[in-house]
Amino acid sequence: MISCSEIGTNKLEEKEETIELTYIAWTCDCANWTSIEELKKYNPDNSDDSLAKISIFIEHADISQALPDTIGYTGDIIKLTGKFYKEKGFPKDYKSFENPDKARVFRYTSYKIVKSTYNEFKIDKIYDSPNN
Repeated sequence: MISCSEIGTNKLEEKEETIELTYIAWTCDCANWTSIEELKKYNPDNSDDSLAKISIFIEHADISQALPDTIGYTGDIIKLTGKFYKEKGFPKDYKSFENPDKARVFRYTSYKIVKSTYNEFKIDKIYDSPNN
């Protein structure tokens, strides 16, 4: 297992910004948030275009700002305010058994849930038969 906590040597950019992100479920421990703006520009027919290249990691500045467990499903949309780290890396306390690529990391100080798809992925809904 690798622990990717070298982010402590990485400095934050000066500019604070608010970004809107959507969650993409990968089959790896890769960065899985991408901006709505970047997603709109994505062209799957262009072999040089890659969702993985535009995906980012997120990191809360304070544990009280951690996202709830109901966020992190495909199609979730969040709005975050914070700063990007200057260099690509991994969020603090990030651990993986894989060897994922580094990505941009956005350290947020506040968040707003714009859309949650949690109820669409609940196990009882998935297995609920139409005859119940």
